[in-house]
Amino acid sequence: MPPNPAQLSETNKPTQVTAASFWKRFFAWVYDLLGALGIFILALAVGLLVLRIVTLPWVDNFSSVSAAVSNNIFWWVYLFLSVQYYYVWCWVKGGQTVGMKTWRLQLYKADGRLLNWKEAYIRSFLSFAGLGNIWCLFDEENRGWHDFVFDTRVVELPKNYYKKQKQKPLI
Repeated sequence: MPPNPAQLSETNKPTQVTAASFWKRFFAWVYDLLGALGIFILALAVGLLVLRIVTLPWVDNFSSVSAAVSNNIFWWVYLFLSVQYYYVWCWVKGGQTVGMKTWRLQLYKADGRLLNWKEAYIRSFLSFAGLGNIWCLFDEENRGWHDFVFDTRVVELPKNYYKKQKQKPLI
């Protein structure tokens, strides 16, 4: 888990962070779409594989099963929740998605804590697939609609933040 920027550094000075701008949030969102697409494709492949295994004894033509599933609301809910889980897990475990880490952004509540599972799911639903970030253009504190509910902040970390924390790179 990435360290909390509100923690004191080795020199006993708090780390200075600023509110993330709309454009930083936007570029992190675009970057995260690639990860979300990967999760979507993985969920799609796993779901179709499970359906194929389950229906194998009874169905000779799998295309009819595939067509029936594509019109089922539960199938689309499964795919949506699979992609949503990527964001929620990242926010709960470290306050950052891959795109947020790339752009040095981190999500915190106003008191410096990370979101819990319930808060992260609700925030995810209220973001309307990231469209809630448009409100950052009008808010003085650069917060989206979904940030108001749990009093969360997306902050931009300083350039040398990870070097000071002596964190190893992801790869």
